[in-house]
Amino acid sequence: MVKSSVPSLNNGIEAIIFVVFDNRVGAKISYQVPENFFDDRTFKSLETYFIARTPQLHDRLIVTELEDFKTIGIPVKIGHSGASGAGRQVTILNIVIVTKLSANTSPYEKILKKLISYMKIFEQENEFLSSEGKEERIGEIIDRMYHGINEYGHCTVNCSVNVQDKLNVIKLSYVDMSDGDQSIPPIGDSDVPIVTGDLQDSTIWDLSLRELYSFLDNQKPIRLLAMKSHMHVDQVRMCVQSLIYYGLGAVISPIQYSNTYYVTEEISKAIYDRKLQEECVKYVAINSHDPPPLWEDLFNLYQTFQTGIQLKKLFVVEKPFRKNINERRLVEFGLVYGLLKRLHKYPIYKNPVGNKPPEILLPYINRNVLGGQHSFDDICVALDFKLEKVQHDLEFNREFIVIIQKLGV
Repeated sequence: MVKSSVPSLNNGIEAIIFVVFDNRVGAKISYQVPENFFDDRTFKSLETYFIARTPQLHDRLIVTELEDFKTIGIPVKIGHSGASGAGRQVTILNIVIVTKLSANTSPYEKILKKLISYMKIFEQENEFLSSEGKEERIGEIIDRMYHGINEYGHCTVNCSVNVQDKLNVIKLSYVDMSDGDQSIPPIGDSDVPIVTGDLQDSTIWDLSLRELYSFLDNQKPIRLLAMKSHMHVDQVRMCVQSLIYYGLGAVISPIQYSNTYYVTEEISKAIYDRKLQEECVKYVAINSHDPPPLWEDLFNLYQTFQTGIQLKKLFVVEKPFRKNINERRLVEFGLVYGLLKRLHKYPIYKNPVGNKPPEILLPYINRNVLGGQHSFDDICVALDFKLEKVQHDLEFNREFIVIIQKLGV
């Protein structure tokens, strides 16, 4: 599991600056810690990097190296419909972290991306950054970040309009992953989060993750989780990223009985991994009161995927339920631990220019979705269609080519 750590002396935060764009005076420092770290002259020379003038730089990580220090920030422009507080329709801001020139900034880049993403959501929902009392709220967040991360390697910040409200508390952790590749893969709307650890100790999690917890059933994709929990899809995505980040979760593609899976070379390692065998036996059992499945039976079932087989064929031919084996959880476990991989299908429309696609999924589908970059799963989730519908309309239509690729889970 990846854990937070205290930054070393050379990697610590030198300062945090909260920069906003004011319609009257332009870019200005709304709050900074330590106080007066940037004087007016220094700030004026850097404001172009802090409040981006061109839209192409919005939501982009910008790192500036100066003679004595380095700045990391993400300028954002947030549009919102409410006009209650300051009456503005757009909020332009940046949270800038200042470090020594030699510091490893990767951990801070992850912190900023998480914080900015949440702030965009909360600003759009309740004008967190533009309503009355914003200076006090921002000041508390900046102070908590500066002292908490420097002294303890982590902090919790409250992004609620009412500081007494605990609904929007998020956790920020300094995690130095330079010793190995711990990167989190991109999470799509059709990906299904799988909980792999114990989440009962909810005191360490964001309240948004606690809110999502009851909907995590290892079956719902990201977009459906957002609908069921009444959360923004990006907020759900960040919660799942947190689970993966701390080694408590993974993502797989939706399990369908029409999907084709194949066994990987990792199955040979499982022969000697007693702990993995015990976890698998426990995970796939249908009824804990009946005799547990035998590992030999589970291994033989995995071996049936040697040349690639549809899950429904495994169910019909092998009848794993007779041995107290849940075939869906067997595949789920295999995907999470790399024992299985799935064949994904990507439709390509033969005539993307000129003639429009035939009236099958249209007008619901965007032509760009048919360019080979989006799988059947992506299309199903985007259109809220069943897989059988997408397969019927695309797979057997002469206007399309379907590419089958082995691309992981």
